Amino acid sequence: MSSNRNVGKLVVCSVMVKPVRELMTDTIRTWFDQIVRVPVHTFLVEESKIPLNPSSIDGYWYCAGDFCNIDEAGVYQFIDTADISYARCLVAPNIRDSDPNRPKLVIEGTYGVNYVCHNITNRVLYATKAKSTLGTIGIPNTGYAAVVKSALGVYGQNQVEWERRKKRCSPGESNENHSYASSPNAGESEVRNREVSNIHLVASGGDTVKAANVTHALRDVDSQYLHSTIEANSRFTEGSISLEAYNQEMVNACAKLFSQTKQTIGVAMTERIYPGCNLEIESHEIDATAETEERYMTAGG
Repeated sequence: MSSNRNVGKLVVCSVMVKPVRELMTDTIRTWFDQIVRVPVHTFLVEESKIPLNPSSIDGYWYCAGDFCNIDEAGVYQFIDTADISYARCLVAPNIRDSDPNRPKLVIEGTYGVNYVCHNITNRVLYATKAKSTLGTIGIPNTGYAAVVKSALGVYGQNQVEWERRKKRCSPGESNENHSYASSPNAGESEVRNREVSNIHLVASGGDTVKAANVTHALRDVDSQYLHSTIEANSRFTEGSISLEAYNQEMVNACAKLFSQTKQTIGVAMTERIYPGCNLEIESHEIDATAETEERYMTAGG
């Protein structure tokens, strides 16, 4: 392990998507855009690079979105200490979505299928002392619980790719002793379960007993949702359904998740777990015919 240290501050930001980029009517809306009332975009900035120069951006993690300066109206901020060199290795900053090297330097896959911006944000936050996540810091993260409980999980759907990135990067001494109780190499299932517990704890107002009861009560509901999203992801990956059909399958899975969650623990608690989500969204029949679809771009998550 490298002994080089580059301890600094990361500024985690979230902002409503609408001020950043209007969704075009001729593009396919991802499932994530459809289940939330107003999508929230998350991104990060290296604190030492502030104020940012829009004409020469440095220390900025786009996280699947356009540039948004941190002092613009409506931007929420959270500051955390991190090994900056490790963060830059895990996820390269200053890389726009259009950069041909983005899959290699940032994340592989398709937006909405393999990741959303919340997943990229968590990957950068992995370089913090406590391996902070959007579930443990206090900024708006609309739709986050639905992402974490799905095949996308905490760090994205492609677990092999994520593990390889972690092995390739060597954290400095500042990251040798993480404060998380579990192993630094915890499996995806453990990581997801821990984050779900965090989400339920926040929704329970910090009441650990209540949060544990919620997690137990939703065990089967959440498990069915995870299975459904894994199946949808597999069908799209193997080419048996189109991207549009995949998004509809994910929306249908969310509709069932929200409905069964309300039936199990009530509307009020469901709203606290999924703030800003359209809990009344309905399922629709799917045209499962595989089609060739044009690559699209969206801004949520």
